[in-house]
Amino acid sequence: MGVTWVDPRNWPQRTRMLFGVLVTLGIGWIDYITGNEVRVYPLYFLPLTIGAWQRATPQAMILAVTCALTWLGSNWLGGMTYSHAWIWAFNTLTQFASFATFAVLVARLSVALVHERQLARTDSLTGLLNSRQFRDDVADELERVRRSQAPFALVFLDLDNFKWVNDNLGHKAGDRMLSDVAAALERSSRRTDRVARLGGDEFALLLPGTNRAQVEAQVQRLVAELRAVFARTPGMPVTASVGAAVFPDGAASVDVLLQRADDLMYRAKRAGKDRAVIEEFRAG
Repeated sequence: MGVTWVDPRNWPQRTRMLFGVLVTLGIGWIDYITGNEVRVYPLYFLPLTIGAWQRATPQAMILAVTCALTWLGSNWLGGMTYSHAWIWAFNTLTQFASFATFAVLVARLSVALVHERQLARTDSLTGLLNSRQFRDDVADELERVRRSQAPFALVFLDLDNFKWVNDNLGHKAGDRMLSDVAAALERSSRRTDRVARLGGDEFALLLPGTNRAQVEAQVQRLVAELRAVFARTPGMPVTASVGAAVFPDGAASVDVLLQRADDLMYRAKRAGKDRAVIEEFRAG
């Protein structure tokens, strides 16, 4: 039987806080029984890391105080003596300052890592998933479908005549339209759907657990939202061509799935643009 490791940094805040306090007290007990000859001071940074990693700076500060007081108590009870009483206060404050500084640095590092991960998986203009993350999500969904045999769908969308916006209204207007399109796609999607900007004026949606009838209804909502966006600028020739591929099983590869949705989108373009083409693909 394999052993599953549960990372304490992923626990709820209260659980991590209690765990951190218990670990701190345990370290203090070790500090006490080992006496002044054994240096266990670095161990106090373990509960601080757990408390600060989820960007929980207030909890980390509480743990910093707990660590400093525990250090003080273990050394005082262990018989540590100084030439002057004020040295106790000075050393305790120094220990707290080092613990607090470490906690703040860990919390800020955690924030920076989360931000970098977000940038790596999202489109900077629209905030939607980027192409790489979307492919990863499709691959994950494909694995789930192979186990559960639940249907799903891929929707590809390309803006028709989008170059007209950049040429006549400027690139800022084009960026605003792309952001408005992204917002419209999210409004017409469910919480479980994945919405991505593949690049330029191409977008895609992953719709888990949807059959053809559900996809048709959702595409209708999507098209209506987009037409409302385009109608804000009278005379603008921009429309959307949509291709929706429904997959009742997980027999195909990720590349094949994406290509089928892309082909349907281009079929919509060749058929006159401003329309949706929906098709169901079965194994074999």
